[in-house]
Amino acid sequence: MRHALLLPLFLAACVTAPEDKPYYWKLVSIDGQPFAANATLAIDGTRAFGQGPCNRWTGQIETDPFPEWRIRKVAATMMACDQLAEEQVFFTAMQAMTHQSVGIGHLELVDQKGREMKFVPVVP
Repeated sequence: MRHALLLPLFLAACVTAPEDKPYYWKLVSIDGQPFAANATLAIDGTRAFGQGPCNRWTGQIETDPFPEWRIRKVAATMMACDQLAEEQVFFTAMQAMTHQSVGIGHLELVDQKGREMKFVPVVP
């Protein structure tokens, strides 16, 4: 009987856990002003990436000196669309941010001058 109880434990140990996938966030405002264009941010370790209003983008997360948190070395595809001005606002604001705060249902990026970007989770 004891061996029969252990069998499910051994089988469960053989099953691999699903891969960790990055969590996606949608930008909803910059400095308290609604951001109507579509822009997303995902974090995967020390890499950030997402979709701007026109282009896909990627960047490196820097956390030194602690507690700073910045996205640097941003690179983006070079596609044109009618929201390039909004995209420039997004990229400029994002690269100015120096700290992040995450909680249930929200992500905020802030800089030392009081500017902020607010994100909400992207529903799959």
